[in-house]
Amino acid sequence: MTLEIEGCKLLASSGGYKAVVDCLIKLIKQNRHGVEDNDCVFLACDTILNFLLKRERFPFPEDESTFFNLLKALALWTEKTNDQSIVMMASSICSLIFDLTSENDLLNHPGFSISCLDSLSRLVARSLASWGQGMSDVAKADMDLLEIVTAGYSRWADRFPQIRKAVEE
Repeated sequence: MTLEIEGCKLLASSGGYKAVVDCLIKLIKQNRHGVEDNDCVFLACDTILNFLLKRERFPFPEDESTFFNLLKALALWTEKTNDQSIVMMASSICSLIFDLTSENDLLNHPGFSISCLDSLSRLVARSLASWGQGMSDVAKADMDLLEIVTAGYSRWADRFPQIRKAVEE
């Protein structure tokens, strides 16, 4: 649906993106509790990723709360994983959401904690650390996602000093 701009416009105008985000959050929670359905999780991630990538080509909803809740879920999902595909997908989505906000806005949002920002900082640092290392076949497959993260980081790093610090350490 989100491969075409018309699908993105429809998701935005109908509020359908909220249902996709809510579904993704629920799938991530199930995944963390031992119910693994990575195909559905990655399908929902792809939908959100395409939606965010095309946001400048349609009236994008001003809805921080939905995306801030997704950031929290992505931070939890990636905290204890060694799966590079999960790390890259989550950090790509986070990078695109960071384009819409700042560290201060996140920390001033009800329910968003400094520990969540710490987790997101580690996530971005982990994804960027794969840049330039000996690349496995899996890492090569995630190259497009790495490009999203590196390009995003160059746009918003100045608004996220804690993430910048984690990346530079």
